[in-house]
Amino acid sequence: MRLIACHIDNFGKLSNLNIKFNEGINIINESNGWGKSTLAAFLKVMFYGFDSKKEAGAPDKERKIYKPWQGGTYGGELDIEVGEKRYRISRTFGITEKGDEFHLYDLDTMLESNEFSSAIGEEIFDLDRASFKRTVFVAQNDCVTDTTDSINAKLGNLAENTNDINNFETAIAQIKDMMNKLSPSRITGSIKKRKNVITQLQQELVSFDAAEDAVAAINTKIEEKQAQMKELSAIRQEYAKALQVASEDSRRIELKKNYDALCVEVEEKSNTYSEFVSRFKDHVPSDSEISEQLQLAKAYEEQLVLVKNGRLSDDEEEELKSLEAVYGENFPDEEVIKSMKEKVANVAKVKDEHSRMEIKLSEMKSVAMLTNQQNSDMPRAVKSKFIPAGIVTIIFGMIAACASVGLKLAGLQTFPQMIIYGICGGGVLLFAVGLAFIIYGTKANKKFEMLRLHKIAEIEEQKKAKEAPIEELKAELSQIESGIEIIENEIKDFLSQYGKESEPTAYQTAIYEIKTEISDYVRLLESKKKADAAEQKCDELKTAIGNYGKIVGFQFGDNLIEDINRMQASASACRLAEATLQSAKQKKQQFEEVNDMEKITVPAECPYTLDELNNLIGDVDKRMEEVRESLQQYNRQLEDMQEQLDMRDEKELELAHSIEQQEEDIHKYDIYDTTANYLQMAKEQFTARYMAPISNGFRKYYEILTQNEEENWTVDANMKLRVKEQGELRDTQWLSRGWQDLIGVCMRFALVDAMYPEEKPFLVLDDPFVNLDDDKLARGKELLIALEKEYQAIYFTCHESREYKE
Repeated sequence: MRLIACHIDNFGKLSNLNIKFNEGINIINESNGWGKSTLAAFLKVMFYGFDSKKEAGAPDKERKIYKPWQGGTYGGELDIEVGEKRYRISRTFGITEKGDEFHLYDLDTMLESNEFSSAIGEEIFDLDRASFKRTVFVAQNDCVTDTTDSINAKLGNLAENTNDINNFETAIAQIKDMMNKLSPSRITGSIKKRKNVITQLQQELVSFDAAEDAVAAINTKIEEKQAQMKELSAIRQEYAKALQVASEDSRRIELKKNYDALCVEVEEKSNTYSEFVSRFKDHVPSDSEISEQLQLAKAYEEQLVLVKNGRLSDDEEEELKSLEAVYGENFPDEEVIKSMKEKVANVAKVKDEHSRMEIKLSEMKSVAMLTNQQNSDMPRAVKSKFIPAGIVTIIFGMIAACASVGLKLAGLQTFPQMIIYGICGGGVLLFAVGLAFIIYGTKANKKFEMLRLHKIAEIEEQKKAKEAPIEELKAELSQIESGIEIIENEIKDFLSQYGKESEPTAYQTAIYEIKTEISDYVRLLESKKKADAAEQKCDELKTAIGNYGKIVGFQFGDNLIEDINRMQASASACRLAEATLQSAKQKKQQFEEVNDMEKITVPAECPYTLDELNNLIGDVDKRMEEVRESLQQYNRQLEDMQEQLDMRDEKELELAHSIEQQEEDIHKYDIYDTTANYLQMAKEQFTARYMAPISNGFRKYYEILTQNEEENWTVDANMKLRVKEQGELRDTQWLSRGWQDLIGVCMRFALVDAMYPEEKPFLVLDDPFVNLDDDKLARGKELLIALEKEYQAIYFTCHESREYKE
């Protein structure tokens, strides 16, 4: 059984990580924080999935701890070899276990396999998660091990039928739990608690003997109080009859007072109403009429504001007359002014363009003039120098020829014939060369003259080409000037129509002045019209309100809204006075209809007043209440006594039941205790069978790490290892951390050797030697060398000193 490779999509801080595993020891030496423990956890989770429980000391559950820091797919793949077959385990993890996915593939065919389930770790190793972490998987700082039911079952080769041994710890725990619940010595034990209850019940039953005597005494006192209550009740009935008579007298007196008050109220309300009615002429305004007049008054105030805001000042009147004289009713609209402004703008643009074209014309003339000056010097005729040279050469040749002829004719003997012939030949040669020079020079002169004439023609063409655009530009400028003159005449005619005379540079200003004056003219004219209309509306509204005031007999001043509100207040008070008067009259009438007015004047019949009778009745009621409270107290005491008697019966039944239950629990406790002892004996006999393989394996690894062949340790039937120190066998928890790790590593490897005698599993070692000193650390490397012969191991470390090297 071995690991082949793994791929991590995202797991904790690890992302997109691929690792191949070799036979023997695979060392992963990385710095702290790289993710070595995370990788080790990944290998465990690929076999067992996440543990749903939170480990002690962990900040959170395992699933949350290794949630990808960078997001993405949570999970990965692990390739393994089991027997002669290779598989790929694929797991992805969700937020909860429901979101997890597990797939198993046959690596040879890449088809999904169902040979193992998602519990593949338990099926391959024959170990549950906790047992895997105590043997094959060695976490950092967690080397100490202990046996579990699953480890015991694997050691006893009971993997096919492990229910008995696997459930031993569960059974023992359940028996101990039941014994603790029944314990006769523990405070929480039911036997102990029930013993206390039985003692208490026996003591309580003794206290119930005096209850029956107390019940008879209480019944006698109750009869006495009931007789007193009957006597007081008769007295109260007599007082109640007298109270009824006195109450009738009091009611008649009160009714007379109420009637007199109603009569006074009617008279007062009548006087108030008459006072308010006298304020109006013949008609009290209604709310609707007042609301209508109030609306008219508000409209009057609004129109008055328009009059004040719209009335023109003297200066504005003068300005309006002046503008009306210029524009009257025939003034240009916005479109005409806009058209004039566009024409002025266009003239300015055209003039700008005209100026640019004039500048361009000047530049073109300058360029043409410069070109003409450059071309003013016509190419001169060039004469070849070969012709004069040829003439001179011919002359020298003729002289030489003549001289030789003269010498020949003179017949001088002093000159040899060869010299005469040489002079003659030289003269002929010079003549021929001179003639050749003249012919070549003549041809050269003709060529030079043709080039000169061609250059003169080119200069004339260039001059014409420069002057043609200038003429075209002059014609275009003349046309633009004519157009500018026409548009300016239109603008001048428009401005003069409204008394504006200005230079072309001020056309825009003049048009703006016309637009502003027209705007002022329209504004002033509209204001005058609105003010006149508002003033006329004010007169109409004030007349209407005044006419209404004459009808109701109410005089209005300048502040119409305030006067109308005053009128409304008077009218509302008048209507309220009328309503209260009618209400008072109605109350008086209803009183007369309901009551017998003749009986109201009958004199009183009872000699006592209501207060006196009420005081007498109060005294009787107080005495009756005292008797009633005494009766209630005696009844409560009687109930308490009766409850105690009833409770005595219940306590007797409870005591009998408790004694019976106590005997049953004591019997159960004895059975549980005997069962636990037999189970422990059976387990010790079972585990004793593989004590020898465990001890041999531990001895082998212990001697490698300590170089000590002395057997100063023991392994008992419960796989507990103790070491002899100072002459006594001591538990390993009292040793140093380094010794605990050393013993734990040896014990783990011994367990793995015993559990897997044939096909060996791989080992995951997360820096197990971190707490060893230098001497033992060196021998720890020898231990790895010994392991490499039988196991594939994934060894994590963060320091070269703990790195395994062959």
